[in-house]
Amino acid sequence: MNVQKVVLEDFLEAAGKSFETAQGDLGLPEGLQTRMMFEDAVLEIKVEGVGLDGRGRLTFSPVSLRNLSGSVLSADVLSTIKVHYVAARPEPSAAGKPSRTREEVVEEVAGRKDIENLRSILGDMAYHAKYQPEVQAWTVRVADGKDRTVRIVNIDDKLK
Repeated sequence: MNVQKVVLEDFLEAAGKSFETAQGDLGLPEGLQTRMMFEDAVLEIKVEGVGLDGRGRLTFSPVSLRNLSGSVLSADVLSTIKVHYVAARPEPSAAGKPSRTREEVVEEVAGRKDIENLRSILGDMAYHAKYQPEVQAWTVRVADGKDRTVRIVNIDDKLK
């Protein structure tokens, strides 16, 4: 039987890249950014034959369907590798401070055509802007005179 040996370090790198690609491919139209990320992901595989290669790297042989269907495996020789990927938010200093002021962002939102139309119907509006350093964006809640939310607008914090 031909046993495939996989270097654990190479496997973890490939799996990490796969999670990164999946994160980027959430199916959003071009030009939109994701505002969601995998918080954590667990990858668990059954293996046999854990050992070291000639360079001292940990290797394993993944369990295949052929092994399972042929009853070649014994429960005594199986191991489980469980990898838990946890997303970490950037440090606030790494995310940086906003490039625009709250007033600039509120002015931009207030000048939008849809907000102007709402203002003409509902009267004065209140703007509650908050900077989200994790995603480098502003969230602006637009409320009417009775403090009812009429719009929530996300604005990327990019220099114009």
